[in-house]
Amino acid sequence: MYRAYEKSGVVVIIPEGELDVTNSNTFKNRITEEFLDKGKVNIVIDMSNVGYMDSSALGTIISLYKNCRMNGGSFAIAGLIDTVRRLFSITALDKVVPIYDTVEDAIKSMR
Repeated sequence: MYRAYEKSGVVVIIPEGELDVTNSNTFKNRITEEFLDKGKVNIVIDMSNVGYMDSSALGTIISLYKNCRMNGGSFAIAGLIDTVRRLFSITALDKVVPIYDTVEDAIKSMR
């Protein structure tokens, strides 16, 4: 479902494949349990390996963003492919959630 690593106090999560109604709730719950519930609230989601996402996945992104922010952390998205970036633009989520071209840029923004 995803790989993760920490760099400079930021958890980088790399989902694989599609994020949709079949797995977005599990994705959110696992990240919440593995990281947020343990106080790791600076998170970058590296979306470079996600070729498709639906509205349930957008809800997951919003939920994770809010959870990080409410707990004093930072949240960003990096590496969106064009089709997924368009979804963020159409829904105006790109005006709410910080989006960066690279994980490095996202991590730098959190320092």
